[in-house]
Formats: sequence, structure tokens, C-alpha cells
Amino acid sequence: MLDLAWLDTCTESRRREPSRLRKVLGVEQERLNVMTLSRKLGLAALLILVAAGAPSAQTARTKQVMRAKLDHSQRTLEAVVTANWPLLERESREMASLVRDPGWSALVIPGYMRYSEAFLRAIDDLIEAARLRDLESASLGLVSLTTSCVNCHRYLARARIVTVP
Repeated sequence: MLDLAWLDTCTESRRREPSRLRKVLGVEQERLNVMTLSRKLGLAALLILVAAGAPSAQTARTKQVMRAKLDHSQRTLEAVVTANWPLLERESREMASLVRDPGWSALVIPGYMRYSEAFLRAIDDLIEAARLRDLESASLGLVSLTTSCVNCHRYLARARIVTVP
């Protein structure tokens, strides 16, 4: 956190109450952090939706698993934004269980497991953040989770483009 002691000197000349100014600056900084995170997550969600519109080599079961993953990730975002730790842990564990579903491993493409492992590491980070009730770690875990999904979808889209005659 910034040392705001210099504000006392600056604000005396303007006859402002330093504690009020500190409070306003703290609220503004928190608002900026939430807005930045919201923008990043919104962009990531948009990229996932765009990638989802590409021609698919998924089976019907894989589509169901990916839809469930998207639903759980949306509730995970809700849990992080509202600091709902039980919901965050439950939804993270639900996403982790999807990896064991046969629909998850139906895409046997070289490199796919690397993205699955990144997804599982991000989920582990979210579960740990929920256990510790650590909002900073939870938001970083959510960004990692979203990034792993976007990177995987981009990889799969490129792999399909290369294999299409």
C-alpha cells in the first residue's frame, strides 16, 4: 500500500481532511482494480465465445462437458467478485471433476494435455484461495483459469485449421 503521509502536508493548505482523502483514494483504487479485472475477464469471455463459433471437431459429449465448464467458470467469476468462498470452492471442485469425464479427453490432439494441466493448476490455485479466503489469489487464479481456456481453444482452432484439407 502507498505511504500517504505526504497527503497530510499537501491537503492542509487546501483545508481538506486527510483521512477523508485517503478513504476516497482507497475506494478509487479498489474500483480501478475491480474494473481492470472485469475488463480482462470480459475480453477473455469474448475470446472464448468467438473461439466457440469456429467449426468444431468435438463430440456431443465433449460439447456437454465444455458447456458445463463454461457454466461453472461463470459461477466461479460470481464467487470471486462476491468473495463467496464456499461457492468458489464448490465450483472449482466441480470443474476439476470434469477432467475425469470421458468427454474431456475425447480430443486426442498433441499438446492438449499441456493445456489440461494448466487448467488443473489454475483450479488448484482457486481451491487454495477459497480455503485461505484470499481475494488477490482468487482473482489471479481466475485469470489463470480463463487464460488456460483461451489458450487451449486457440490451440485447438489452429490445430483444426492445419488438419483441414
